[in-house]
Amino acid sequence: MKNVTFYKFNLEPSNNLRLDQLISQKLPEYSRSRIKNWMIDKKILVNGEACSPDQKISQACSVEVEFSPIESIEIGPEDIPIDVAYEDQDILIINKACGMVTHAAPGNFSGTMQNALLYRYPELKSVPRSGIIHRLDKHTSGLLIIARSLESHNTLVKQMHDRKIKKKYLSLVTGIISNISSVDRSIGRHTINRKKMAVSDKGKHALTKIHVLNRYEKASFLEIDLITGRTHQIRVHLSYLGHPVIGDKLYGFKKSFFKKYQSLTKFFDKYESNALHAASLNFRHPRNNRPLFIESDPPNDFNYIKRNLEDLSYDNPI
Repeated sequence: MKNVTFYKFNLEPSNNLRLDQLISQKLPEYSRSRIKNWMIDKKILVNGEACSPDQKISQACSVEVEFSPIESIEIGPEDIPIDVAYEDQDILIINKACGMVTHAAPGNFSGTMQNALLYRYPELKSVPRSGIIHRLDKHTSGLLIIARSLESHNTLVKQMHDRKIKKKYLSLVTGIISNISSVDRSIGRHTINRKKMAVSDKGKHALTKIHVLNRYEKASFLEIDLITGRTHQIRVHLSYLGHPVIGDKLYGFKKSFFKKYQSLTKFFDKYESNALHAASLNFRHPRNNRPLFIESDPPNDFNYIKRNLEDLSYDNPI
C-alpha cells in the first residue's frame, strides 16, 4: 500500500485567477501541469468535492491535496549556507539573510532558501513547499519556520491560518512617527505596477500594529506586530503613512532624505536591503503544543544604520 498523506490549506477567492493558478501559488515547487493532473485524478478536493483547473472560487474554501512522498520535487538542492537558529526532529527555525529569496518561483529557481533547505535536509522533498510555513521578502531578514514532516506542516499551517503564530519585526523608517499605534487598511495589487501592492478598498483586510522604540532626528525605530500576513504588508502600510522603510526603494525610500549626512548617503549608495527584520516568533510546538519563543538580532547593516541615526540625533538633538 502506498504511503499517502493529505496536505490541507485554505484559499481566499480571486476574481482574476483560475483554481489551478491559486493552488500553484500555494505549491510553487510543483509545475502547473502536475497540479492540473492531480485535479483530473481527483487528488485535489475543494470543500471535499472534485474540482477542475479552470474553476474559479467566489468565497473562501478549504483545499485537500493527496500527497505521496515518493513524488519527486521539481526544485534542485544547492549547497548554500544558512543560519539555523533552532532545530529539533519536527521543526527548524532559520534566520534568513537579506538578499535571499525564500522559495522558488518563476524567475527564481536557484539560490533560494528552498534550494538550500533541500541540500541540507533532503527529507524535506517529502513536505509541501519544502516545509516552509511562511515567507519573507527577498530584502527582509529574520526568522522563518520550517516543518520537517507533513504532520508538523499541517499543524503549523493551521496555526498560521488561525493567527496563532505571533510575529514581531524591527524596522528603521524615514521621518518621525508619533500618535500612530496601528494601520488598519486593506491591501491589494497596485493598479499600474504589478510588482507592487497598495492600500486599496478592494483589497484584503490588513492590520499592522506599531510601537515606536525610539525617535531620531529624521527617522524612527519601530517594533511591529504583524496581525495579518498580506504580501509586502509592513512595507505598504509604512509607505502609506509617509514613512517608508529605510532602503525600500520600491515603496518610496530615497537616500536624498538623508543628504546632509554624508556617512549615511555613501552607505546607501551600496545598500541593497531593507531595514526590516523578523525579530521574534511565538507559537505552539506542533508535537507537544508547548509555547516556543525564538528571537533574532538584526543584521550588521541594520545596526550600522541605527548607530548612525543615534549619533546624528545626539549631535543634533530634536
